[in-house]
Amino acid sequence: MQSEALGILARFEARADEIAHEIAACTVDEVDGFRPINDANLFTEIETLARRHLDAFLSAVHNSAAPSPEVVAASRERAVVRAREMVPLAALLHSYLIAQRVISAAIASEAGTDSQSRGAALMLTAMTFDYNIQVTSAMADAYVEFVQGDLAELDSARRILVEALLTSEAGALPALTRRAIGLGFDPERTYVVAVAVVDVPEAMSTGPRWASQAIAHSTGRPERQAFVVSRELDLVALLDASGPHRSRLVLEQARVTIEQTHQSSLRAGIGSPFLGLAGFSGSYQEARRALRHSDGEHPLVSWPEDVPLFDELTASSGEDAARLVPDSTHRVLADRTMRDTLEAFFAADLNVAEAAAALALHPNSVRYRLRRIADLTGRDPRRLADMIELISAARVVAATTRNPKPDGRADGSG
Repeated sequence: MQSEALGILARFEARADEIAHEIAACTVDEVDGFRPINDANLFTEIETLARRHLDAFLSAVHNSAAPSPEVVAASRERAVVRAREMVPLAALLHSYLIAQRVISAAIASEAGTDSQSRGAALMLTAMTFDYNIQVTSAMADAYVEFVQGDLAELDSARRILVEALLTSEAGALPALTRRAIGLGFDPERTYVVAVAVVDVPEAMSTGPRWASQAIAHSTGRPERQAFVVSRELDLVALLDASGPHRSRLVLEQARVTIEQTHQSSLRAGIGSPFLGLAGFSGSYQEARRALRHSDGEHPLVSWPEDVPLFDELTASSGEDAARLVPDSTHRVLADRTMRDTLEAFFAADLNVAEAAAALALHPNSVRYRLRRIADLTGRDPRRLADMIELISAARVVAATTRNPKPDGRADGSG
């Protein structure tokens, strides 16, 4: 190594304690992400780590070597500790960049004004970048590996908790409180339960994971703190009932993100607010019932304000009501075209012209379909009483068509 570079390193090493102190001061002052640690000894800890970092760098430079395996291992171990402390990865990367900035400035300040000294300082600065890239990469890899495993464990533990809350008797809930708190469920906070589904294109097979991430990111909390559970057929999220991250705002932001990044659509039902573990099951059941009323036009449905009584009565009627639909009526209304015509005519207050406009059809086409329904069912949709019976039957048939049982029979219970 050139004598100019050795001289700069000697002067740099003599100031190592001062440089480590500056790195710690800048890190604590500039990086908000270290706040979760909430430790009065944080400054001293960072200063000690910075001093070790400088010693390891100086050793590597003097020996023209890459960071030692021991240094890389220590960096990975520190990353795991910070991940457990819920320090964001961005905060760690920020702290490494601060160290690079302070070190580069210190090297420059120890260089002379002549070209050879300045050239030596540039060479040493380049070496610091090479060194830090390797150490930072090892740190980031370890952080991501830990978080991915941690999130998988959290998701599994939360899924188990959800099932326990939905099936346990009231007397068993106090025993679940400590577990719930550890998983991010604060019994003193007012929540709602949201049940969401993603309409994933057939070519894509990884829906729930990225969908749950979209909801988690929209809560304004780190992903591991957001209570979002991936299930086989849906997602269950514990969301704020009010405030800047209230449920509807979170779900709307997640819906837009999913639509833009995955060309898929998210629909969700939102239960009523509750406080404490005992209210979870009721809000969940309401969210599931609200979800049945969601569609492309109304992707987010809150219980009970967004659910019309008639719609809920027909949607929740189940198998018993399905058996009351005569076979002839069922055969007619199993045709989606006929059901859509009835729905449009019903929504238009039995006005043929308005129904035709909504369906983009000629009024005569609507009249023909209505006559066919009357002829085949014995119920005339132009008569109010008959129309109420037909529209109720149409919705029961639609529900049983959407929710077939595994054995092939229909289940409209939702």
